[in-house]
Amino acid sequence: MTTIKVPRELRDRLAGRAARTRTTLASAIAEALDQVEEREFWAQARAANASVPAPVLEEHRVVDAGVALDDLVDPDDEAVSRAGGW
Repeated sequence: MTTIKVPRELRDRLAGRAARTRTTLASAIAEALDQVEEREFWAQARAANASVPAPVLEEHRVVDAGVALDDLVDPDDEAVSRAGGW
């Protein structure tokens, strides 16, 4: 356990968030970090995918009844998607 100094305004925002979600300050901070890290991950994934030529992406696109299910060829995954399991 450690103590950190934060401006009152930030402390109040964290306390408000924790109260609204009925959690602790530590959980509110962890949730915020998780969200930031997830956004960063997906931004990196989008950037990496942007560098893949369109013909390569299209070659791996799976379409069922005119609907693109995803860009990964996986029959089991596609069956779950069609069944509405995701």
